[in-house]
Amino acid sequence: MSSDLDNLELTYKKIYEVSVQIAQLIDRKIYTELITFLNKKEQLFKEAGKLLERVTANGEDTSKLEEICLKIQKQEQANIVALTDVRENIKKELSKAAKNTKLISAYSNTELKQGNILDYRQ
Repeated sequence: MSSDLDNLELTYKKIYEVSVQIAQLIDRKIYTELITFLNKKEQLFKEAGKLLERVTANGEDTSKLEEICLKIQKQEQANIVALTDVRENIKKELSKAAKNTKLISAYSNTELKQGNILDYRQ
């Protein structure tokens, strides 16, 4: 086994760990930290791409990496589903807020025509 193949396996394991951390952040509703982990994952994918090119150029057997790749794929799919649910909930809340804002603005333009005891002109 070459060092490139070992490094590729290690990089895939790091990608999986970051994906699991992203899932934990989603579960705990800590969305502000997601961008940091997504950027880290993107860098790891770039690194893995370079390593994969070298491994395939050398004609090495990558079949032992299938298991970790499947784990990554399943975790990423779960993250996508979770974030899609979050997005749908946010859309619902925005819709409710928009309706409330429309109601408030519709009624705020009407002036109350009631006299005030201290206002002698009315």
